[in-house]
Amino acid sequence: MIKKHSVALILPYYGKFPNYFPLWLKTAGYNKKFDFFVFTDADYSCYEIPENVHFFESTFDDIKSRIGKYLDFKFVLESPYKLCDYKPLYGLVFHDYLQDYEFWGHVDPDIIWGDMSKFITDYILDNYDRIYARGHLTIYRNTDKINNFVLHKLPNYNISYRDVYKVPFLMYIEESALTENLFGHFAEGSGGHDRQFDSVDCADLYERWQPFYCYRYGMLSENLPAFVWDKGTITGLALYGDPARTREYLYIHLQKRQMKFDDSIAKLDKFMIIPNEFTKFHELTREEIDDLMKPNLEYERRHNEKYNTPKIPNVSKWNIIGRIRNFFKRSPIERIIRIKGRWNQFRKRRLRSRWSGEWRGQF
Repeated sequence: MIKKHSVALILPYYGKFPNYFPLWLKTAGYNKKFDFFVFTDADYSCYEIPENVHFFESTFDDIKSRIGKYLDFKFVLESPYKLCDYKPLYGLVFHDYLQDYEFWGHVDPDIIWGDMSKFITDYILDNYDRIYARGHLTIYRNTDKINNFVLHKLPNYNISYRDVYKVPFLMYIEESALTENLFGHFAEGSGGHDRQFDSVDCADLYERWQPFYCYRYGMLSENLPAFVWDKGTITGLALYGDPARTREYLYIHLQKRQMKFDDSIAKLDKFMIIPNEFTKFHELTREEIDDLMKPNLEYERRHNEKYNTPKIPNVSKWNIIGRIRNFFKRSPIERIIRIKGRWNQFRKRRLRSRWSGEWRGQF
């Protein structure tokens, strides 16, 4: 018998966990209404594992084999990072683990969880079939029709999951306008879009700058000096004590941040997250806040080098000859996808995300 509002959150992870993964486990453990399933080939015997977190030994080949059962063509999955594009398939791929759950979702390992029940309420679970729309957390109602929605093609739109799964590079379909529109068109009881819920309840931190800036619908908005985790809740510290800017978050997403972490932090009931360190809580002085908000050019330089991010656009890329050369350097399948995307734009078939308000050519 399916327990009402039971939610399983899935994390396949292959390789070495982030050094602060003990905090992922600790903060997940405070959310006892949610179960977390971790499929991994990493050694997890060193961790203190909460009752609602379940580890399963799995190899990268195991998940590729599972995915292959639902795709009738040769798909490309050369690295674990590319799994991001396969997240909308997890309801099918892990169906044997989800039979007793009303909802399933996908999550990331670079997260510190807050009080999830304050945001993912009974009302939301009663009334929506797709909750949130980001790679680091999206939740789906566990029905056959919803679990298969991504394996369709939008009418009058010539890019589909087949294009995404035939290329080795990441296309971020799991949080795209294509997925949003597919769900609205094919998912059970969607009524167009009214069964999808989204809200910026997390602190999705911009990774290229050391100070904490949060994304909001594709733009940078909030700038906070630090966050505090206190017995299951996460609060962003208000700038200079302004109470109007103090708010609680569903979780913090620490994408591509190298964080200093000491095992002793995981034993605390209250700790602070500053750029880029977990530390014991203390009241910040005005001088400390000023220091935390300062740009760090050396940090930006190291980040750009590590992730091969140019500081300025490659001007030659934008002239006609440069564009042509760049096009023919790509693989044949990527050329086809880009031609399809341009054709969609030409025929005004761009997809619009109702949440961001953006028009998107390919996705």
